[in-house]
Amino acid sequence: MLRIFIKKWIFIFLIIIFDLFIGLRTARQFFFFFFWFLISWIAVCWAWLGIEYFFVKLSLNRKIVGKIEEDDFLEVEATLENKSFLPLFNVVLQDYLSCATPQERQKRVSLEFIKPRSFLNIKYNCWCPLRGKYKLGPFFIYIFDPWGLFFLKKQYFIYSEIYVYPQTFHIHKLPELTKGTAPWFGIETSRASGDEHEFYGIREYKYGDPIKRIHWLSTARKNKLIVKQFQHQVFYRVIILFNLDKTKNFGQGKESVTEYTIKIAASVAKYFIERDVSLAVIAHAQEIVQIPFNKGSEHLEDIMRFLAVAQPESRVSLGEVFEEFANYIPNDSSLVVIMPDVDWEYMLAMLSLQKRNVSMIPLILLSSSFLAGVDNQKAMRDIRMSLPQEFGSAPLFFSRGESLEEPFLK
Repeated sequence: MLRIFIKKWIFIFLIIIFDLFIGLRTARQFFFFFFWFLISWIAVCWAWLGIEYFFVKLSLNRKIVGKIEEDDFLEVEATLENKSFLPLFNVVLQDYLSCATPQERQKRVSLEFIKPRSFLNIKYNCWCPLRGKYKLGPFFIYIFDPWGLFFLKKQYFIYSEIYVYPQTFHIHKLPELTKGTAPWFGIETSRASGDEHEFYGIREYKYGDPIKRIHWLSTARKNKLIVKQFQHQVFYRVIILFNLDKTKNFGQGKESVTEYTIKIAASVAKYFIERDVSLAVIAHAQEIVQIPFNKGSEHLEDIMRFLAVAQPESRVSLGEVFEEFANYIPNDSSLVVIMPDVDWEYMLAMLSLQKRNVSMIPLILLSSSFLAGVDNQKAMRDIRMSLPQEFGSAPLFFSRGESLEEPFLK
């Protein structure tokens, strides 16, 4: 925008100089009149700008609507309030949207008129193609003279933080998980035979309660029907494990091993959290990251924030990550490993977890598919023949350019 106005200013300056030069050479009053008219006109323009710049008080606020994933449109609502008694004409609001493409990061909205002591809600959006953590802002206000020849710029240091989450996809089903149990702390429990519930107390009989759960001793003591109360104690615990190795990040941009790993991890995490499964994450990106077991939407938010910023900066192997955290993987749980096929050598070490009743769900990326000129089908057959046969569930394979949902349909 500045370049356009510089051209205008140069043009006006040349007219003034040329007019003055002709007037001095010819001594005709018309040229002197026109010269002083232009000078007065410019002075009026700058006086107008000065009044609006120094005497009009503006307040700005930014509201981000909703949560977004890669390739979504970010909806932004800015509130501009004129707190002064003067109106404002010919204003341009500019917001810096760092999550957008380079061509769309400077979002400008033209406002012809703002009433005194009033406010405007301005809505705009941008396309966010890449995951990450972004800082939106600052705001700029461009104040123009009535003829649009000159302007002054005000900066408002108002910032907003936003996470663009990895894009997720629908998972139809995953292999069966290993069931775990946990005691009630502070309450003595005993196993109820024939079901997967914990006995933790008694209560008065209600219509429809099974006869077999009547507690006869308490019934005789209280002279009314008393039944045993049970609490369902079976639950599932899942650990997602992956390593963003810088040396094994084949491919480019979104079509890379890292981006596929992140998308799969985000979709798997969302799948389990929606099914009330206790979930943990162990990963190595720029550093070791361990997100402990938890459930619920807030826990999913924590996982998504990590996945939004994770980069392939690991300089250790998947085997080293597993070795360091193997003792933290609880018995009677499930381990989801997302890995490129070039890390097969570490699978045998992971299979030792089966002695602790830890089931494995291997999600394997076909590394060669991220390179040019490779026959994916042939590479897939070679991998299936070379993989260990000791897995509790068959590995799921993923290759570049193919649907990430398809392996979960089989």
